[in-house]
Amino acid sequence: MRLFYEWGSKQVHRHGEELCGDNISISRQPEKVTLALADGLGSGVKANILATLTNQIAIRMLEDNLPLGEVVQTLSETLPVCAVRKVAYSTFAIAQFFSEGYARVVEFDSPHAILLRRRKVQPVSYEERIIEGKTIHETVLDLQEGDWVVFVSDGVLNAGIGGAYPLGWGWELAAAFLEKHAHRELTAEELADKVAEAVSELYLGKPGDDVSIVVIKVRHKLAATVFTGPPAKRDADGELIHRFVSRLGKLVVCGGTTAKIVARHLGQPLEVDLSTITVDVPPIARLEGVDLVTEGILTLTQVREMLREGVDRKTVQYRDDGAASLLRILLDVDHTHFIVGQAVNPAHQNPDLPHQPGIRMTVVREIAAELRLRGKEVTFEVI
Repeated sequence: MRLFYEWGSKQVHRHGEELCGDNISISRQPEKVTLALADGLGSGVKANILATLTNQIAIRMLEDNLPLGEVVQTLSETLPVCAVRKVAYSTFAIAQFFSEGYARVVEFDSPHAILLRRRKVQPVSYEERIIEGKTIHETVLDLQEGDWVVFVSDGVLNAGIGGAYPLGWGWELAAAFLEKHAHRELTAEELADKVAEAVSELYLGKPGDDVSIVVIKVRHKLAATVFTGPPAKRDADGELIHRFVSRLGKLVVCGGTTAKIVARHLGQPLEVDLSTITVDVPPIARLEGVDLVTEGILTLTQVREMLREGVDRKTVQYRDDGAASLLRILLDVDHTHFIVGQAVNPAHQNPDLPHQPGIRMTVVREIAAELRLRGKEVTFEVI
């Protein structure tokens, strides 16, 4: 089974500066995730501009499917060297994670990536190349489900310098911290937050350098299928329901009529749970073989509004109404596939305007747009 890469990142700018002198860029394409972490020389606005430029060049070239070696060559030729300090104006780490289960990593003057497997740091062998007088380190990582790959800027390794650690936290101690805290149950974002908290404590709340952390969690993709609205052709019900219940991941039905169709073809009773009703959201129902059954347009509209307001999973973790339950599923999974029926509902659509998209489809597309802003994959099937 192909691997999926969940990412999380955290940045803290140097004390006294308004901008972080590092830049993190991450791009997801169908079969790979590309990330670039650049550290601009110094701090503040100038460093931020240099780091951002570095990443923009790298990501754009990689999205155009140019070879990684050509990208590094371009960056090496483009980035100037400080005449006084004789160091590059920006250092970088670039990595591409492929769904087949491997990653290509290229680093220039940046801390080596940390690979963890079963909460143990794994040795990584690098090859050196000299490009335009710059020493580039390259490696290919063979990855497994459950692995973590962590990239940090110098600000992480310098934490505690002159204080708790006279020479700074360093790579080894940072890696040891990750061994203790990379619990399987954590998200990539949560692990990045933990590292940032530890670094902030070492700096006594006043970071002496820009801090950047990027965490990649290697796992299998989580998926959900949301079936809402009865199909336009009733004779297609049986084949459609069979395909729906055969899909991998979470199964969700939104809509009373749709739920009755699914229940009839499954031969299972549909039981309404009145304890989940709220002022704004109708109750959910229970149906064996389906993870969540909710009312249709009102529940979907409520989910759309919560997404627009920036409601996250933690905000609704203790709510059991239909909208909160659906929102949790949508935010938990990586890919949501919507099956949207086009049967005309007189309450929702003017039958004299057959070519106008129904309210249901409009709301679903608006939910999809919000999910994509959060890095989620969304697909549609109109029936």
